[in-house]
Amino acid sequence: MKDQIDVSVRRSPKYAAFMAVGAILGVLVAGLLTLVVDPAQIPAETTVAKGAGLLVVFLGIIGLFLGGLVALLLDWRGRRRAREFRVEAQIDMVDDPKAVAARRLAEMRGEPVPDPGTDLTPDSGTVPTAEAAPKTPADDADDQGDLGRSGRPGSEA
Repeated sequence: MKDQIDVSVRRSPKYAAFMAVGAILGVLVAGLLTLVVDPAQIPAETTVAKGAGLLVVFLGIIGLFLGGLVALLLDWRGRRRAREFRVEAQIDMVDDPKAVAARRLAEMRGEPVPDPGTDLTPDSGTVPTAEAAPKTPADDADDQGDLGRSGRPGSEA
């Protein structure tokens, strides 16, 4: 079955790349600011390393958010420049899940596999019903009766 559909084609930025570049730039700015600071102006209980670490974290997070904002603005601009196209689409019909299950069951049992195009409803006789299914005797030779266990594997009394 062929049909025509409308599609929109646009460029979109990779958010993770923009956010990573923003975070890296924030860390670089923090490093530059650390070099500019005079250690004599810092209080005695604070070291340059503590101040640099705080700047790296703070400016890294700000750079991360600014990089995401730039990516968001570029994405918004890309949506305005999106182009519309009409394309031919071929739509393939997928098999009914019940039909697939019936074919797999027939393969497991060694029965002839019905064709994909045949009707697999119980009325057509191709899918065995509960009455038509062969009855296999239960293997109860070593069954001691109900021992009080639940039906879950690994459960004990």
